[in-house]
Amino acid sequence: MNKLFKILGLGVLGASVSLAVQADGLDGIKVAVGDGSESSDVYQIAVLSDFGQSFFDNKLKLHWETGYTHWSADSGANQDIDVFSISPIFTYELGSADQGYVPYVDFSIGIAYLSDTEIGSKKLGQHFQFDDRLSVGVRFGGELEHDVALGVRHVSNASMDDDNDGFDAVSLAYSFRF
Repeated sequence: MNKLFKILGLGVLGASVSLAVQADGLDGIKVAVGDGSESSDVYQIAVLSDFGQSFFDNKLKLHWETGYTHWSADSGANQDIDVFSISPIFTYELGSADQGYVPYVDFSIGIAYLSDTEIGSKKLGQHFQFDDRLSVGVRFGGELEHDVALGVRHVSNASMDDDNDGFDAVSLAYSFRF
């Protein structure tokens, strides 16, 4: 079942890439590694879609992230969970491209679907979860195509279930924008 879930999830991620390319909305790709609750390792791959939405004199920008994340705990009955997520990412730029780099802060409240409801000793309650993130980073390069960020992530069901231990992670991410 877990293998089928991974294949299905990667198919959904692939379909998202295909749709974004066809709509000319594929903006980039992101990879991240980190540490999470239950002494777990966190690995993520995501596609970024920028639809040109910005606010406040182009300082606050919106893009979408569709991703697959794998959590792997050191102990417990269930040591692995696969997470499929979609999130609107709001990015507030703290500088201008004139200097060759742009520091920023971004935040998001998205949705996630988990392959299981437990990891290690954490009881997450249900498959559907909310995915909250906060990151600081910098974009750089000739076209600001490179992006490095340090972020925190909290995944929980917002007490929609009696079991709501939540899952926290800190990660380092690299994105390349097309």
